[in-house]
Amino acid sequence: MSGILYAVGVGPGDPELLTLKAVKIMEKAEVIACPSKNNKPGVAYAIAAQACPFLTSKEILSLNFPMNKENLSDAHKSAAETIIAELATGKDVAFLTLGDPCLYSTFSYISEMVKKAGYETQVINGIPSFCAAAAKTGLSIAEGDDAVLITSGEYKPFDGTLIIMKAGSKLKELKSQIQSCEKTAYLIENCGMQDEKIYSGLDAIPDKSGYFSILIVK
Repeated sequence: MSGILYAVGVGPGDPELLTLKAVKIMEKAEVIACPSKNNKPGVAYAIAAQACPFLTSKEILSLNFPMNKENLSDAHKSAAETIIAELATGKDVAFLTLGDPCLYSTFSYISEMVKKAGYETQVINGIPSFCAAAAKTGLSIAEGDDAVLITSGEYKPFDGTLIIMKAGSKLKELKSQIQSCEKTAYLIENCGMQDEKIYSGLDAIPDKSGYFSILIVK
């Protein structure tokens, strides 16, 4: 019998925000797959391991995904093939991803290849980072008939709440664009992690921050 590939959202950074379902699936799976850094399990694994010490006894697949887009498709294919090899032996695989697997996650690319190979995939939702970021600032993302737009590193004129993911490297340009919209901007860097930082207002927001940076414009 073939194994099942689970996408497990580990949330934004605080291990206490892991869902009960996520923990249950990680306990059940024989293999834990996760994006790696320098061939070592990356941020998603580090978050989960704080709440789930049993992960150290699991088989770990450290999957390398380069930041440059040119080599990403090859990396996705290699990761899918590695996972499929485990599924073919009947092992369940839990693929750990930051936030929620349905939002800007590498899992979507892996999942398509795994499904085409004839294997089952399931998604275990996690708390999206922008929801946790809004909670940190005390913001309500939307009320009544408000609309919400989510982008990846891009400003777009919008009447409702604008959420810009992966904003860190483009902050200077984004701040300039936001100035004309007469709204308040909030930057949350490394939400839920030990080095979390929160900035309120354009004047307080730096021109550059880390990869895990979210801008909320409302």
